[in-house]
Amino acid sequence: MNDKKIDELQKLYDNSKVGALVQEICEYYATRDDYEDNSYQEEIEPHEVVESVYILFCLQSREQILDEFSLIQKKYPSLYTCVSALYNNLLVNMDYRRLETCSAQKIAEYVGDISSDEVLSQADSFSRSESSLSEAMDKFYSWLHSRINA
Repeated sequence: MNDKKIDELQKLYDNSKVGALVQEICEYYATRDDYEDNSYQEEIEPHEVVESVYILFCLQSREQILDEFSLIQKKYPSLYTCVSALYNNLLVNMDYRRLETCSAQKIAEYVGDISSDEVLSQADSFSRSESSLSEAMDKFYSWLHSRINA
């Protein structure tokens, strides 16, 4: 990762206008190309699943998340280049149900024995019960891992 991205990530973490979920997304996209030989794949889910989970939770508070990405576009151009595809995907899908359904389906296929409706239900439930989307996403991953290991 280049010095500009590192500098922008450090500044991003100090910016109170950007929530923990968007900060995590920026870090993920800025650093994922730095792993050699796909070494990270043993530690986290495949990028299709991670990106689908990010989309589901961004859609829970779409307008706020889009505002935060707009701020990143203005203040942190190097980081924005990493997340611009995700931002544009969230922005252009005004009818977000198709995007939500597609993301839930990818997650359900990864787990294997759950439906996309169950994925959506759990994402919605955790988003409503937790104080932040980042915490909700952590609980969702715990639930997801319990289903994979079942």
